[in-house]
Amino acid sequence: MKKTIAAAVALAIGAGIIGAGAGLAAGTADELITARQAEMKANMAAMKAMVSMLKGETPYDAAAVKAAAKSMADAQAEGVAKGVWDAATQTGATVKTGAKPEIWSNAAGFDAAWKTFDTAVAAIAATPDEASFKAAFPAVGAACKGCHETFRAAE
Repeated sequence: MKKTIAAAVALAIGAGIIGAGAGLAAGTADELITARQAEMKANMAAMKAMVSMLKGETPYDAAAVKAAAKSMADAQAEGVAKGVWDAATQTGATVKTGAKPEIWSNAAGFDAAWKTFDTAVAAIAATPDEASFKAAFPAVGAACKGCHETFRAAE
């Protein structure tokens, strides 16, 4: 059963990364905003898989946790490489974005928020067992929440 869960998580996360990668190849503001949104969707898919384990809805699976953390790190690295956070992506012609102008006007704060996220994701990836995963996971949630509260417009 654990292998089935890990395979399902890996498939879902992989699909998110592939979707993100397809969008990231583009270069207009609309395309880059769409790619940035795909990056966040990949993160959300990874978070859902880990939250399910955290809540005991699915059994803890170390391989699935590592796959989720890798998905998050890979999505971010790909987005950064393609420039999805470039100032030219503040507004799109047709694609609406939830990114606040503070991302660019407070670049140091945004960079610090990403570093906090990176550190939390790396800590999750390094967890050797369920107890350490459960202890490390709140930092990931806090990093997401902190960034969204400051740098993402309310829906």
